[in-house]
Amino acid sequence: MQKSILVPACISSIRIAVLPLWFYLYNSGNIVLCLAVFAAAAFTDLIDGFLARRLKGSTRFGAYYDAATDFAFVIGIFTFFSLKGFYPVWLLLLITVSFAQFIASSVYAKKLHDPIGRFTGSALYIGVVLTLVIPSKATFSFVEYAFFGFFLLSLASRAVSFAKKPA
Repeated sequence: MQKSILVPACISSIRIAVLPLWFYLYNSGNIVLCLAVFAAAAFTDLIDGFLARRLKGSTRFGAYYDAATDFAFVIGIFTFFSLKGFYPVWLLLLITVSFAQFIASSVYAKKLHDPIGRFTGSALYIGVVLTLVIPSKATFSFVEYAFFGFFLLSLASRAVSFAKKPA
């Protein structure tokens, strides 16, 4: 296998590999290091795609693998938060459906205009940071309803894009 394909995939894999460390740091009460590990993992989400394009190693598999590692990372953290009592189970289901709709619609349409959906992952990352920095009922409610709003807007945006797509 070409190095140009392996490098971005290995970088994407870091997000999954750091989850146990992230859980440990959180349970140890070390929120600052927890934020640092999270920031480093989030940085891998920026750099993997950049390197794939730079090394001319962009593949359809790589794009889906990147999305899968994003999902595993985010759902892992939100599952942890849910088990701590911060978020309800419906939020985990909504995150799962959000990623599923992204995968399903990207399989159906190679180029899909969804200006909202592009930021859904970023909204979840921001939700993690807010939860770590300001762990309060108000924050939890804000993250829940903000993500719900992002989800609905993304769903509507994708529906409009599909409706405009020529047959």
